[in-house]
Amino acid sequence: MTIKEFAELAGVSIATVSRAFGGAGRISERTRKRLREEAEKVGYSPSFVARGLAGRRDTTVVLFYPELYLHEPDPFFSEIAQGVARAMPENQLFQLVPYFIQRERSVISCCEQIRDGRVSGAIIAAEGGRAADLANEAERNRIPYVIVGELTEFTANSVLYDAEQGAFLAGRHFRNTGRKRAAFVTGLHDAGKRAGFRRGFGGEVVEIEGGAGHSYGIRAFEIIRRQFPDTDCVMCANDVLAAGFLRGAAAAGVPVPDRISVIGCDDIASSGFHVPSISTVSLHPYRVGEAAVSMLERRFRCRTDVPSEIVPCDLLIRESSF
Repeated sequence: MTIKEFAELAGVSIATVSRAFGGAGRISERTRKRLREEAEKVGYSPSFVARGLAGRRDTTVVLFYPELYLHEPDPFFSEIAQGVARAMPENQLFQLVPYFIQRERSVISCCEQIRDGRVSGAIIAAEGGRAADLANEAERNRIPYVIVGELTEFTANSVLYDAEQGAFLAGRHFRNTGRKRAAFVTGLHDAGKRAGFRRGFGGEVVEIEGGAGHSYGIRAFEIIRRQFPDTDCVMCANDVLAAGFLRGAAAAGVPVPDRISVIGCDDIASSGFHVPSISTVSLHPYRVGEAAVSMLERRFRCRTDVPSEIVPCDLLIRESSF
C-alpha cells in the first residue's frame, strides 16, 4: 500500500500521514495515534528509506551486534564494525550508529526504533541471539538490512565467511606436517568449523569445550595437558581462545610449536603481534564489514533482495605452527 492509498483510506492528506510517522510538522497527538493504529490494522508501513532518499537527507544505518561475553570485548565483531565504519565515509548518504545487543530490553528497543522510523537501514550480526527477530522486524517495516554471518531462515541479503573451509585448511595443514593427535577447542556457533577441521585432518579429533574469552583458552590447555597429554596439534575456534591457550602453554613451559602446534581462527589484528604470533584462519573481518556496506547500498538502490555473497578465507601460518 502506498502513502497516497493510505491517506485516501484514512481521509487525510499525504502530508498529514508523513507527519504522523515522521515526527516532523504540526499534528495533534490524537491524529498521530489514530493514523498509526489504522496503519497497523491495514498493514501499511511507511517507506522512511524512500522519504530520506527523495530528500537527499542522511540515512541512519544502525549496526546491531552482540557483546558475547560482557567481561571481555569481542574483537572479531569489533573489527567487522571498523570495516563497516571505514566504508561509510565514501558514501555521504549514510550515517552509522552502532548498537550493542546485550539484554532482552536492548532487542525490544531496537525493534521499536525500526517500527518508529528512526532506522533507515540495518546491518545485523547473525551471532546475536535475537538476530532473526531484528531481521524480521526490518523485513516487516520494509527497511533494507544486511545480515553478517549465517541465519538458516534467511537465504539472501547476507555476507558470509566460509569458516568451515578455513578449518578444513587448518586440519589439512596439521596432517601434511606430520601431526598425529589433534584437538579442537570449541567456541560459539562453530559447527561448521568443527566439521571442516575433522574433514581436513582426516583422523580422530578430541573436542574440548572452550568459549570466547582468554580464560577459556587457558582452561582448555590445562584440560589437554591433564587428560590428553599426547596431543600435538590444536585448532581453537577463535584467536582469543588461541591466545589464552598459548598463555597456558607458556606458563607450563610447553614449547610451541615444537611440542604442540596451534592454529586459531578469525585473524583479529592482535593475533600477529602475540608471542609467538598466532597462525590463524583469516576470515578478513574488515573486508566482511566493507562488503556489508556495499550490499546495503545495493539494497537501497534496488529495494529488493540481493544474493548473498561469501568473503573467501585464507590460512595464515605464523610462529605458533609449522
